[in-house]
Order: sequence, then structure tokens, then C-alpha cells
Amino acid sequence: MKLRLALLTSFSLLVFACQSSSSKAVGPAKVGAPVFIDQPNKAISQMRQLTFTGTRTGEGYFSRDGKYMVFQSEREAGNPFYQMYVMELKTGQTTRVSPGHGKTTCGWIHPDLKKVMWSSTHLDPALQQKTEEEYAQRKQPVKSRYAWSYDENFDIFESDLNGKNLKRLTHERGYDAEGSYSPNGQLIAFASNRAGYTEKLSPEDEKLFQRDPSYMMDIYIMNSDGTGVKRLTTAKGYDGGPFFSPDGKKIVWRRFAANGATAEVYTMNIDGSDQKQITHLNSMSWAPYFHPSQDYIIFASSALGFSNFELFIVDMEGKQTPVRVTFDEGFDGLAAFSPDGHQVAWTHRNDKGESQIYIANWDDALARQLLKLPARKLNPYQFSPEIKKEDISDIVNFLASDEMAGRKAGSPEEKIYSQEIVQLFKSWGLQGGGPKGEFLQPFTFTSGVTLGSKNSLNLVGNLTATLKITEDFEPLSTSQNGEYKEAPIVFAGYGIKAPASEDQPAYDSYQGLDVKGKWVLVLRDIPEDVAPAMKRHLNLYSRNQHKISVARNQGALGVLMAYGPASAMKDDWAPLKFDGSLAESSVAALRIKNKWAEKLVESSGKNLLEIQKQLNKGEKIEGFPIPSIYAKAQVDLNLEKSEATNILAKIPAGGAKAILIGAHGDHLGRGDAGSSLSHADEKGKIHYGADDNASGVAGVLELAHYYAHLKLQDPKAIKKDLYFAVWSAEEIGILGSTYFTKHWPEISKKPFKSYFSAALNMDMIGRLKDRLYVQGVGSAEQWTPMTEQIATKTGLPLSVQIDPYLPTDSMAIYLADVPSINFFTGSHPEYHSPRDTANLVNVAGEEKVVQVVSEYVRELAKGPSDVVKFAKVSGQGGNHMEGRSFRIYLGTIPDYSQEGVKGVRVSGVSKESPAEKAGIKEKDVIVELSGSKIENIYDYVYALQVVKPGEETVIKVKRNEAFVDLKITPKLKE
Repeated sequence: MKLRLALLTSFSLLVFACQSSSSKAVGPAKVGAPVFIDQPNKAISQMRQLTFTGTRTGEGYFSRDGKYMVFQSEREAGNPFYQMYVMELKTGQTTRVSPGHGKTTCGWIHPDLKKVMWSSTHLDPALQQKTEEEYAQRKQPVKSRYAWSYDENFDIFESDLNGKNLKRLTHERGYDAEGSYSPNGQLIAFASNRAGYTEKLSPEDEKLFQRDPSYMMDIYIMNSDGTGVKRLTTAKGYDGGPFFSPDGKKIVWRRFAANGATAEVYTMNIDGSDQKQITHLNSMSWAPYFHPSQDYIIFASSALGFSNFELFIVDMEGKQTPVRVTFDEGFDGLAAFSPDGHQVAWTHRNDKGESQIYIANWDDALARQLLKLPARKLNPYQFSPEIKKEDISDIVNFLASDEMAGRKAGSPEEKIYSQEIVQLFKSWGLQGGGPKGEFLQPFTFTSGVTLGSKNSLNLVGNLTATLKITEDFEPLSTSQNGEYKEAPIVFAGYGIKAPASEDQPAYDSYQGLDVKGKWVLVLRDIPEDVAPAMKRHLNLYSRNQHKISVARNQGALGVLMAYGPASAMKDDWAPLKFDGSLAESSVAALRIKNKWAEKLVESSGKNLLEIQKQLNKGEKIEGFPIPSIYAKAQVDLNLEKSEATNILAKIPAGGAKAILIGAHGDHLGRGDAGSSLSHADEKGKIHYGADDNASGVAGVLELAHYYAHLKLQDPKAIKKDLYFAVWSAEEIGILGSTYFTKHWPEISKKPFKSYFSAALNMDMIGRLKDRLYVQGVGSAEQWTPMTEQIATKTGLPLSVQIDPYLPTDSMAIYLADVPSINFFTGSHPEYHSPRDTANLVNVAGEEKVVQVVSEYVRELAKGPSDVVKFAKVSGQGGNHMEGRSFRIYLGTIPDYSQEGVKGVRVSGVSKESPAEKAGIKEKDVIVELSGSKIENIYDYVYALQVVKPGEETVIKVKRNEAFVDLKITPKLKE
């Protein structure tokens, strides 16, 4: 395992004993040429020297948090032997922890970061004599062959990180060294030749043992206090250098042949079972070490000759051909990965025989390609205690991989990533935040809809007719199934109830109407010819689902909807499809063709065309009953149900309040969920969703790990519970977060809004350009001054947006009366397409974003009282992405990150959209739409609400330095 220097024959090869070879001269057995891949690669990059003091330094191992390294070095006068040191990697400050005399080797820092273990001979009664002999030997003009001494006085000791509170852990005669702690700190694996002193050996074994004490070396395991020693190996020859796997279930070590000629890498279970040879290089392959993912092992080998030990990697099962990863002259060995797997440290010996520790970046993704391994899963041992771009990259690459197949809500892939995240949360010490303390909160949702065989709509009375399904009528996907008996019909105009605003009067289609137990006939959309300000106002209340909800609240039995003869849409119906909004409905909702709506109104002696024209001008026309005509119906929709899952965890602080930190994990699968904007040639391809919203999940996990680690260091660091959520089914209507708020009583007896004092959401935070958008600050007046403070502190440009009515999960929390903001770095042409891939995520930028979000958490959680107070917002802001929120659809993708641009810059257009047909191009700046000047995104939002669907108009863009007028026909979004 570790670092003892030995010269092997005339090659004068520097090797280290904790992972050392036998002291006898050996050479590789030439049974066959070693088989390995020897092609240049850059798995290791940006190599730099870490230690400089002394001529012999090596065998460095990282602490559990990656902040420290323990190593051995000959660097002090008065002692020719190695001593043990701990270096703080951030400052370079080094502290000797061994006594300063005696032979010392094989250090390892306990996972609790409070103590360190090493082997030493400082209690040897003959130490002074051996020290003098060593000095005398080194003064000789002709150097004798140097070999590591398997001194029988080596024992394992521990101390604190300052070398104090020394405690002896082994007491047997023999070489006890090469120790390492298990990941939980409860066990120690080590190498010992004690059996050579305590067992009766055969004459041949006795002779070999006297010649080479490593001959009887075996792997042992014991409790961390030195008790419960158990022998794990019994093979003749040197078994040594044991390291635990990151999950603590296995041990990797190297086994020398009995004659010492070769060594190979082995693994076994910690009880000694399932001993398996991993390498077959017929050379000196040793010093193996697990990658934190536990998918592969790095080791040193003389496969290229004893004068040039190099580092290699091999998969955990030894099924793939080993791959060479270092390419320098001299000795490279004793490698160890940092806990996050992003760095590797090793010992390098130059041509002068001097050795030092080097450190470099490690490319895990490339290593996996070289070994033909699948993409890396999330591993609790890989994370840095700080918020780091490397962690973010790992998470995004995992979630946006081929294996995750677009993470469609309710898919098998959702179950896979949910379990991976749960394991992370558990390993970091978080508690389950769902019902009964579970980490998962499953919920059922409608994932598809088709027409059943029993749909019917009949008119009876003065007008008798049986309407034909799909030709005359059709249920809307949010309709309630069931039979609806004959009931009167009432006409209610556009079916809108809108409260008064600062500049607009109230609008009530139901004024003076009694609709209880009746069918309500309403027109779809909004009045088309009213003033822009009124149009903007009414647009907020014009969605089909909202109109259905209003009718239900008025007591209606059901709703009949028609565009009306004056509508630009006429009778154009889109095919029945699942409506992702899925607000709960308990009424029938049917769409009918205009001719039937006209007949119903005509039976009351009125003309629907004239009525709609008047309504379109904003004239007030009260609704009226349709005399002596009744409707009865049966709705039969086949609803496809799926189960999605929220992931919920918390870090308790003992307070009565909590901060909710969330992001959605689901995406569009292969474009068959939510709103795909893929090109025609991209249909059916994986929508990777790297920015939307693997980036947000990465933010949640980074913050969960950061604050879990912070609480371990200082239990009083946070004053409020921290709740972490990965929502599902956001792409089809923020279903997961909505379900969470509505079903909160299943989790806690405290009301939702009295327990959660604030919520932070991260949706699309992976494309930072020049600023971070903080959306929804109108939900509490304190958000804006807090943002000002954090912007000043962090130096990252922040831009606040008031409107909390956002097309993301923060709105669900806001609607539950909790102050809620969302973080967003801007849209892009890859949005909702297969082109939103991991390589386009700005991980360095996201690191800054998550650090900013952490500052909000810190401010919100620093005291037991509420820092922000909930405020209601009118909802008239408009910074939404067009494809998700606008009534009118053009197909432009605004660039929300623009700065210093007068107008709205376009970052892309959707395939076959009105914008594409009009000839709008990426980087065009929209400056006018239908006669309305556009100077910012708000002007654009308002203008979109004013234009008429189906009616050609002019859109003016600035292209380079020229202004271009284009004709565009807006489309009404279904």
C-alpha cells in the first residue's frame, strides 16, 4: 500500500514500501508480453509539483474532505528516516505529526478529521544504534543497494492532527504498517508479517522468511481502536497495501508471487471472501487505489520495464484492457484520487533519484471512454465540501446522459435518478422530507388522453339534435367523465370574471346570471378589438381551464365552448391532446362547432355574430338564458395515468421555520412530454435537458451537500430547517410542486405557509452570460434590498423581475402564500430541443450562480424569525418564455440576457413557426410589432397580447445595421 523506498537490482528503482515490492532483486516474468493500451491521452492534465522539501517525499493521501494530505518525507536534520506530515492544501502549511525519530511510514487521516494514523519504530530500544548505522551507511562513497526495512518494531499509532495525544494501536512482534481507515472510520485494514513470528513455519518457509520478511506479509483488518484483529489473506508471498472501496464493502490490494518476481492487483470483500485477481500483466503491478466512483482502479506497473514505472487504470472487474495514463520518464506510482475524483496525486521520481508528490486534474469522463465504461453515476464520495464547478459538471452529465433518456415524468429513468439522489442525501446525513419521513413522494397524474366510445351530446326541447363526435363536438381533455342529464343552457359571453385593476374596470360575464345546475355557453379566447390595456388585463383570465374553473365556481353543470363566427380561429380545432395544466375539474367541458353555438343563440331571437362583434369592441352585453332548449351529455375519456415522484429531504435545525430550495428534475423524454421545440429532423430524439433542468438539480444537490457539511462542522450555523426538493412533472404543469403544497398536511401538522418562510427555485441556471435573473421578487418587498446586498457582496450582476406568476415551480409555492423567487440565466435556441446538451452548460458560471443562491439561503436562515414577508402581486408582469405563457404564438425565443439592446434580441425561432415563416433570424432585434414600438421585453409582451391571431401584420427587426419589415401571421396557442 504505501511508501517505502526500495532499490530493485541495478535499475536503482525507487519504490515505496506501503505499496512496495520485495527487497530482493527481481524482474518481470516473461511469460508473455503485457497487454495494455499504450496510446497518448489526457486523462491527467495540468500537472504540478506539490512538495519540494527534502530529497525523498511521497505517498500522499487526501483527507475525507479533500482539504488535507498526509505524506511522508525525509526533510529534517537529526533523523535519516521518513517522518509523517499533514499539509493543509489550501495554505500549504505543513505539520509533523510523528515523533521526529524512528522509521515512520504509511499515514492515513481519519474520516472525522480529528486524528491521523501511521506506522513507526520510535519505541524500538535499538533505535539510536540503527540511526547511527543509517548515517554511516549514507556517508559511504559507494552506495549499497537500498531496500525497505520490514523492521519488526513497526507498529501502528494514532494522534491528533497536531501530533498530540499519541496512542499505540498494535502490539504484536512484526511489521505492522500500510494501514488505512474504512470510509466510516470504524475499521483499519493493514499489512503484517506477524504470522512469521507466531506460527510454526515449514523449514522452507522459515528459510524464505529469514531471507525476506515480506514473504509472510498478509492483509489484516481490525477495529479502529486496535481490537478485533482478523487475518484476511494466507497466500505465501507479499500481500500488502490494502485500501477500502468508497462504499466500505471491498478492499483492493496487491499480491506478489511467492518468488517476488511479479505482482498483480486484487480485490476482496472486507471479510476476506471473493478474492479476485484484477490485473494479468505479468509484471510488477501494485499500489492500487479506487476511484471515488468505485468503477475503476488506478495502479502502478513495470509493464514498460523497471526503469519506467507508469500509472495505469483498469475497470473494477478487470474485464477491460488496462490503459496507461502517465507518460513521463522515471518512476510514477502510489497514486491516490481526491475524494471528489477530480484530482489525482502520485509520487514521481526523477532521473536523480529524487522523489516528490505531484498533483493534477483528472478527467473521469475520458477515463470511462478509455475503459469503455458507462457514464458516471452520482456518488456521495465525489463531492467537494465547497460549491464547485466539477461537482456541477458531474451532476449535469449524469442527468443529461443517454442513459437518462430525457427524464420524462413517470419514466423508468426518473426512478433511477431519484434513487441516486436519495442515496446522496442519505450519505450526507439528510433526513427524508416526505410523508412518514420518506425521501420520495409519489403522485399520480394524467399522462395522456384519448376518446372513449360513449361520448355523446344531445339537444332536446325547441331544438332537437344529436351532435356527432369530432364533427360537431368533442370533450376537452380536462373534462370530468360521467353522464350529465338534461339541463338548461345559459349564454355567458366570453365567460370571463376579471377583477378591477389600477387602470381597468372589472369585467364580469356572469353579472346578473344564474347558472347553477345549468350548462354555460361561452366564447373562447378574449374580445379581439378592445384597447391594448384591456386586452392585457383580460388575457390573464382567458385560459380555457380558468374559464372552466370560473363556471364551476358559479355552480354550473358544464361548459360548452365555441370560438364564435367573428373569431379569427373560426372552427379550426387542434386534435384532442392531453392538457398539461390539469387543474382539478368536476364539471363537463365540451367544445362545439360554431354552427351549433349560432343555432342556440338564434333560438333566443339573437344573432351570435353581431353579439360577438359588440363584445369584441368591449361593449357590455349581459348574458341570457337559451329558452326551452336543454343539453344532456356523456363524457368518456380514457385517461392514461402515470406515477411521478418528488424527492424531498431536509437538514433539521430545530427551528419552527424552514427554507425550501427546489428545482425540477423532469424533462421532455424524446419530445413526447410538454412542449418540444425540436426541428423536423430531430423528432423522436432524446431531449437531454441539460440546462432545463439538470442545471437546477445540480444547484439543489450542491447546496444540500454544502449545508450538510457546514452543519457537521458547526451544528448552530443555520437557524432554520433547510428543505431540499427535486420536483417532478414540472414540464406538464408544475404538478409535483403543486401536489407538494396541497398534500403538505400528510407531512406536517403545521400549515404550509406558517412552516415555510421562503422558497428558492432554480430553473435553467446553466447558461450564465452577463447576469443572473432573480424572478418573482414581488412576492416579498424584502427580496429587492436583499438582492442589492448580495449583488454587492458577490460581484455577480443580478437583475430583478417582479412578477411571481412564472412558468416554473416557484409559482406553485407562491400560490400557497409563501414568498418565492426563481433564478434563471436566460433562454437560448436549444431550449426544449435535443440540442440542450451538457457540453453547452457553463459550469464555471453556474458555480457562481449557486454561490449567489447560497448567499440568499444564508440570509434567510440566519435567524429564527421570518426575513421576508409574503406579498400579493397583481400578476401583470410579463417576463415569461413565449412558448409556455403567451396567448399568441409567434415562435420567437427572446434572449433575456441581453443588455444595452433597444428592442428584443432573438436567440432563436421554432421550426415551422410564424416567426420562421416570416423570415426572422437568430440575433435579429425586434423593434416594432403591429405598429407598437418595442424597446424592451415588456413592450414585446404587451404587443403580443394586442395582435390578432390569424391576421397578418408587420414585424420590424434590426438586422446588423439595417431595418427590415417582415410580414407575420400570429397564431393563437391552443
